[in-house]
Amino acid sequence: MAEPYSVGHRIRFYREHLGWSQTQLARKVALSQKQLSRIEQSQVMDLSRDLVILIGRALKQPLINGELNQWLYHFGYRGYVEPLLDLPDEYRLWLSRFDPFPAALLDIGWFLRDWNMTMARLFQVPQGALQGLERNLIVQLFAPDALLAEQWPKELLTRMLHRLLVQWQPYENEPWLTRLKDDISRRTKIPWETLINTYCQALMGTIPSTSEVVVLRAHDDHRILRFRSNLVPVPNRPDLIITHYYPIDVVTEKWCWQDFSG
Repeated sequence: MAEPYSVGHRIRFYREHLGWSQTQLARKVALSQKQLSRIEQSQVMDLSRDLVILIGRALKQPLINGELNQWLYHFGYRGYVEPLLDLPDEYRLWLSRFDPFPAALLDIGWFLRDWNMTMARLFQVPQGALQGLERNLIVQLFAPDALLAEQWPKELLTRMLHRLLVQWQPYENEPWLTRLKDDISRRTKIPWETLINTYCQALMGTIPSTSEVVVLRAHDDHRILRFRSNLVPVPNRPDLIITHYYPIDVVTEKWCWQDFSG
């Protein structure tokens, strides 16, 4: 019998929740029914990282809620990250906790997965207005015809791009990262190396801050707004991070509250 809360027990739980037999799941992950049965009974103590990911992806829910990464950590592996993975149902609740201040959900590829109403108002980009590669923050910052283009000072662009490079460093050999860099280069019409050399050469080797001052102009009334940005990781989802802005002066705080205070 599987141990309570063991990885094998949890695999069986999700399989049965889907109404699948052992044979059905085994076929999806290229195992025999007997091999899967041994895994579910915790008789296999050393699963490969690729197999753990394959099982988690097949069951889907442990990938979405982050339990797949708990399984990987259990076996001593690093977490699974990739851009545009499915989001948990509660992700909008995460963002709403920062109301009435701006907040956005980014993934490891720096795709803007969603943002709250204050962030939408700040950039005049409604929720859901960006699709495909246009959701990528690097595209929005550096493509001259993007909706957010030319809104950021070069110093801030430099710091943000440097932080991205440090964040991507552990994944340099991942196929998704190579594809993404190529896609960004084609969309922005700036070769990736040119982009890095132009903005980040002087900062290479330094540790970027996760908190910085952001100065922007409000689109609705042209006031200058000053925020301090902060990054909040999402537990068991190393592919996701919330970036949020806290006002650092009275003018900015009043602007944030004005649509919420009636």
